[in-house]
Amino acid sequence: MKAVKIAAAVLGLVIMFLGLVFLIGGRRIVGTIMIGIGTFLLVMGIRRPATRDVVIRKELEISGDVSLESMKCSMCGASLSSENVTEKAGAVFVECPYCHGEYQIEETPKW
Repeated sequence: MKAVKIAAAVLGLVIMFLGLVFLIGGRRIVGTIMIGIGTFLLVMGIRRPATRDVVIRKELEISGDVSLESMKCSMCGASLSSENVTEKAGAVFVECPYCHGEYQIEETPKW
């Protein structure tokens, strides 16, 4: 893509130069049109592409009755907070800050 932009800028300069030659030679309409086309190509060649900011937002929705105050690590029994709950590959994981154990939360049906 960069080579195309450089080629457009160089072609624009060449066409602008030829437009000036036509203007000096007395062909005002052709010279003006060529200068306009050359200016357009030059601007398109040196213009930077517009950048877009992309915001990726992940939301974790836990269904059912979940009480994070009473969550305890299944490995060491330490109490866990909502800061220890993360989402990886579409599954909910809990990482214990004390024993560094990591396990997936499994939702059991309530029937």
